[in-house]
Amino acid sequence: MGGLSDLFVMKERMNHGTSPIMIILEKASILLTLLIIVAIGLALNLPSWGVGLMFGLSLGPVVFGHYYLIYIRPILKQQKAKVEE
Repeated sequence: MGGLSDLFVMKERMNHGTSPIMIILEKASILLTLLIIVAIGLALNLPSWGVGLMFGLSLGPVVFGHYYLIYIRPILKQQKAKVEE
C-alpha cells in the first residue's frame, strides 16, 4: 500500500476533469456519513465522551473508504485493464 502522498497523487489524477460540484458532493457525503454515526451514538444514549469516541474512531475509516471508492479503485481498475491488454 502506498503512502499518503500516493493517495494525493491519485486524487489529483482523478480530479483532473472533475467539476467542483462533484468535489463538493464528495465532501458532503463524508459529512453526512459522519452525521449518521453521531446520530446513532446519540440514539444509543451514549455519554458525550462515548459519542466523541465513536466519532473519532470512525473518522479515519469513513474518509479512507470514500477515497478508496472514489479515487483508488478506478485507478486500480485502469491499471488492471492495461496489464490484461
